[in-house]
Amino acid sequence: MFSGLRKNGTPTRSSLLSGLCLAAAGAAQLVAGSEATTRTAASSPRMAISDKVVYGVNLNDARAAMMVWTREIMKTIDINVAVNQEIVKPSDQLLAAIRGGTVDLFCLTAQEHRQVAQYVDTSRIIADDYGGDELLLVVREGSGIVNLAGLRGRSVILQESPSTGLAEPWLTVSLWREGLESPAQSLSRMTRNTKLSQVVLPVFFGQADACVVTRRGLNTMFELNPQLSQKLKILLASPRMVSAFFAWRKDFPAYLKKPLFDRLIELKSSPATRQILTLFQSSGFAAFDADCLRPANSLRSEARR
Repeated sequence: MFSGLRKNGTPTRSSLLSGLCLAAAGAAQLVAGSEATTRTAASSPRMAISDKVVYGVNLNDARAAMMVWTREIMKTIDINVAVNQEIVKPSDQLLAAIRGGTVDLFCLTAQEHRQVAQYVDTSRIIADDYGGDELLLVVREGSGIVNLAGLRGRSVILQESPSTGLAEPWLTVSLWREGLESPAQSLSRMTRNTKLSQVVLPVFFGQADACVVTRRGLNTMFELNPQLSQKLKILLASPRMVSAFFAWRKDFPAYLKKPLFDRLIELKSSPATRQILTLFQSSGFAAFDADCLRPANSLRSEARR
């Protein structure tokens, strides 16, 4: 169904957050529809998702999958709602809509949040219930790379996915902390790839010197190929960071925010929601406060300096 599926039909970890966000998007619109009879049209939430959050997923296939899931949810809660097919917006359009007040509830990346932080209510957000992920710098045993200085003149592959949007800033800051130059100056080559296997396997086979992936992504590769764990080692790990999340615009009526978020989280108990969460290998989504964004915000601030 999705381009993020493996050959055996199971989803990759990089497709997980994309799937959850699309599922949550359908649920949020259903919540909006079920509440519409008790409030004015002006207070009905307008929903959008950044295309960067679903990076690597075929949008047409994803929308079709969400429609199927939404119909199942509608049967469960007995409401009839139309789902907006244009819910996924290009990043620049979503940021403009947040600034202009034409969207109320949205899913965006941590990088995008920096550009519209003054408009976003982060007192309570919704993210993958794992609460973020760690970035890992992985090298091959016997490569001679025992610290960051060992990366000089070497090649690095970055996994390009919604969960790894902070990979380059993290690598840059990590090098600077050790008194080293930026990746552009230190490395012989830095490339990107959206396919997890094509990020990890070149390091295993000695075709690249290091890679940056998420811990969940690396664990998935180890599960599929146990021999990888015998040859690959983690050189450096980041703090756990939330890479994308749902939030409200600050000026949306406060009395509606909590009940709507609560309803969205509660929907994970329905049979249809459990099915889609199983598909994407996750236990669901959860609410967090602004503290969960501090690691990513601190990294971005340090990277700018």
